[in-house]
Amino acid sequence: MRIAIFNTVQLETAGGMEHFSIQTAAYLASLSGVEVDCVTMDELFNLRYGRLHSLYFFRRFDRATIFREPREAIEQRLGQARYVQCATFAELRETLGQYDLVYSRNEITEAFLFRARVGYGNVPPVVFGCHCPHRFIGASTLHSRLHNLLYISPLYTRLAKGVAGFHTISSGDTGAIERQFPDHSVVQIPNPFDAVGFAEQAEQIKPPFAVDAAKFNILWAGRLTGQKGVMQLLEVIERVNESYVAKVEWHICGEGELSSFVSEAARQKENVHAHGHVDRLAMPAAYAGADLFISTSQWGETYAYTPREANSLGVPVVAFDISGYNEIIKDGRNGRLAKTLDEFIEQVKWFAAGNRLDGDIREYIRGRTDFATAYEQLLGFFRDCLAPNGEQC
Repeated sequence: MRIAIFNTVQLETAGGMEHFSIQTAAYLASLSGVEVDCVTMDELFNLRYGRLHSLYFFRRFDRATIFREPREAIEQRLGQARYVQCATFAELRETLGQYDLVYSRNEITEAFLFRARVGYGNVPPVVFGCHCPHRFIGASTLHSRLHNLLYISPLYTRLAKGVAGFHTISSGDTGAIERQFPDHSVVQIPNPFDAVGFAEQAEQIKPPFAVDAAKFNILWAGRLTGQKGVMQLLEVIERVNESYVAKVEWHICGEGELSSFVSEAARQKENVHAHGHVDRLAMPAAYAGADLFISTSQWGETYAYTPREANSLGVPVVAFDISGYNEIIKDGRNGRLAKTLDEFIEQVKWFAAGNRLDGDIREYIRGRTDFATAYEQLLGFFRDCLAPNGEQC
């Protein structure tokens, strides 16, 4: 079986979908009888796309955001898989035509591209992976509400109707997709995550920043956007500091349109450290230096990598009780879930005061994540999607 994992955005962007694409391609390509490549649009296309994307979000385009990870590092991580870039839609159509199946994300950009520019009938069966939340629960911003309207609209239904099936990651998306696409195959499979391997990387990599072991180090990592709760993070810092400013150190990793707010907090508060973008390969060592990981994400996630990554190093997590987090965090076992901002702050203070959870967090997360099984299920779904066409896999 030959599989193309297609993403409009180039892998150098180093986001969650790009990370999934590289890991999945590398693992599946190592299996007998399976060939997998990552296919994206090229650099010039992404520069244009990045400018339009920034314009949509009313922010200035920073070309550094699409060049976070060097291509050499990506190709090394891909192992036997290849990285292929296409300059035009005609080239993309020809490239994808060489595979047996195309796996792509459920973004409306990709749905439009396959419907209007490439044509579902001109390429092998396409499977959409729901790596973008189909619906933001509790959305409060203009763009998040517009997202919800677009994705449940007849327009999206028409654009995505040509796919062979949907791979969902969260239970919330599974129900939403099944209702909107009742005639399509929908399978929920968690993103594969190797907790043991991730923890082993921490011992092989130099920490991306120094921490004061005498302090209680709190780590936050993600895109600095409203969706990730940056303003809530700043309020958490402000209120926790009222009691623990001499004890706590805050380490914030990431970049985004709200970077200036985080930079300003770091200038004003000696115990706040803004580290900017941290290479994904260095993140295991960043978690290893933390005493607590917090996520202030607001509207749910399809698959939350960060709590798994933190847990794999034995680090507890405080997060809001939203999809993606409440599916992996068992309150009181490997972290704490909060329903309100006040409750979130109290949970952070509870840890800062020296309290600890019972049990082995590493052992717990290893029991919740079986990456080999997840890959096997995903490959089985691909075969099922090809079967109606009489394809031999």
